[in-house]
Amino acid sequence: MATPSKAKTAVIAALSIISIVAGLHLRTVSAAPSPQQPNPWNASAFQGAWCAQGDRTKQCSISVNGPFLTFTNETGSTSSGHFGAMGQNVVTADQWNFVQGTLSPDGNRINWSNGTYWARCQSGGGGHRPPNLDGTWYRDGNRSLACSIRQRKKNVRLTNETGQTATGKIDGRRHVTTNWSGTRIGGNISPDGNTINWDNGTSWSR
Repeated sequence: MATPSKAKTAVIAALSIISIVAGLHLRTVSAAPSPQQPNPWNASAFQGAWCAQGDRTKQCSISVNGPFLTFTNETGSTSSGHFGAMGQNVVTADQWNFVQGTLSPDGNRINWSNGTYWARCQSGGGGHRPPNLDGTWYRDGNRSLACSIRQRKKNVRLTNETGQTATGKIDGRRHVTTNWSGTRIGGNISPDGNTINWDNGTSWSR
């Protein structure tokens, strides 16, 4: 039979072991990495030329300016829009009865909540020739505010009324995206090709 002193020693040793095990468990739990927060959806995944129902004769486009979007459908109708909650691949077209579009995992299709879809326009034969934007333009139709566009195929170089320059590309049947020293501005080209309505609220006409 153990003496009282030996029993006391055994109890102390047992308590010490329990404390060490508990401490190791706490360190293991605290060292576990916290789950990563979802990143905001990449705006460039939506930007560019699209084809309604996958038909190359029905070209559409999406331009992005910060947190805002501009949609142009196959008839030339436009709508402003916005992204869904952070981390979601959903956009909403405000002027089109708030129809929502969900981007497919591969980034090649937008399924709209009204039952239609847009697909990335496939390169290859057929399709439309880019509109001819080459020449002199006037900001907001004011003849004293001359601008210019020099075009080579789908690539353009622009000069505004103050002499600032930008590069750009025609990325849809009636859409051009430009870069002004890091600021991206999209423009919707009118059906007659004589007016460009820019995302910043201005327009050029000829």
